[in-house]
Amino acid sequence: MNNNTVKLSEKKKIAFIVEYCQTKGLYPLERAATLAKLLDKVETVSVFLKTSSNDGVQIFANEQISPILFNHYSELSKHIRNLQPDLIVQDGKDTLIEHVEQLKPYCKTLVHFDDFGEGAQFADCNILALFEEAKENMAQNILAGPYAFAVTETIRNISESRASNELSSPPHIVVAYEDGDENNLTYRTLRHLTQLNIPLKVTVAIDRDYKHSVEDLQMMVLTRRNTKIFKHERALEQLLTEADIVICNASYSPYKVAAVGVPCITAAQNDLELNNTFPRENHGFIHLGLGRKMKQSNIQNAVMELLLHESRRERAVRKQLELEIVDNNEVLKSLLLDFAYERHNMVSL
Repeated sequence: MNNNTVKLSEKKKIAFIVEYCQTKGLYPLERAATLAKLLDKVETVSVFLKTSSNDGVQIFANEQISPILFNHYSELSKHIRNLQPDLIVQDGKDTLIEHVEQLKPYCKTLVHFDDFGEGAQFADCNILALFEEAKENMAQNILAGPYAFAVTETIRNISESRASNELSSPPHIVVAYEDGDENNLTYRTLRHLTQLNIPLKVTVAIDRDYKHSVEDLQMMVLTRRNTKIFKHERALEQLLTEADIVICNASYSPYKVAAVGVPCITAAQNDLELNNTFPRENHGFIHLGLGRKMKQSNIQNAVMELLLHESRRERAVRKQLELEIVDNNEVLKSLLLDFAYERHNMVSL
């Protein structure tokens, strides 16, 4: 047996199980694809994707990964039983107890990302980017922190290409509520911004998850100069290089902004986002709370605070960049390899 054969036999088997979740959007699929590609360079990686997500196939294809599609968890458990992986990484939809119980006998270690389902209690570790303030009754298997956000190649490239945080003339505000915008905060925010009687350029980012009337937005856009709607699958990412201020939801979007370093105002789309403690002042954000209760004066004051005070913008960007989000991938790679080789120690990073 030659050395290459020995080395190949020592590789750990890592299985990613991914299912689309409407409230979390496409990002968990992007995180899984990013980490799977990274780990595939050193270990043997398989990806199992629930067929309800056509977008997922394309996301993995972009990383030259061909996922194994499955319809039901009974089908998935047969795949896992045959594979006998050293590590399972679950991302996307919150897990159910019965689904995790079907997989656990055939795998040494289970790691979940942002799992708020009952199945999370059976994982060896639940890594949270969408984390609340630490509580006394927090589950012992949780690791939580900004390092849990994996950075796509697109975001990394934007971060490297953004040259300056000098204000444009007029200043450019990007409004981007990703992951469905269930309460139409896009319309609410744009309406409040149109009442600001100062020169502004406003771009409203719309992706395919936006379920409300685009015509209503267009009618409002017509009343204001330098205001437009931008439709794109990755609308926020496309605009990050030119945004002076981003106004967005409080889920994964603030991580994308912080990786690049842009003054940012956040509003929660729902109670789950409201509890996320990442997009707060200590990380450089202005957080307005629950978006459907957002007052016109609050968002206008937040915008004016960033526009009028250069030191406030600089502090926001400095706090974001101090987090070193763009270096997260290596942290996550090392963490997952520790679990695959069973050398983990459950302490928060």
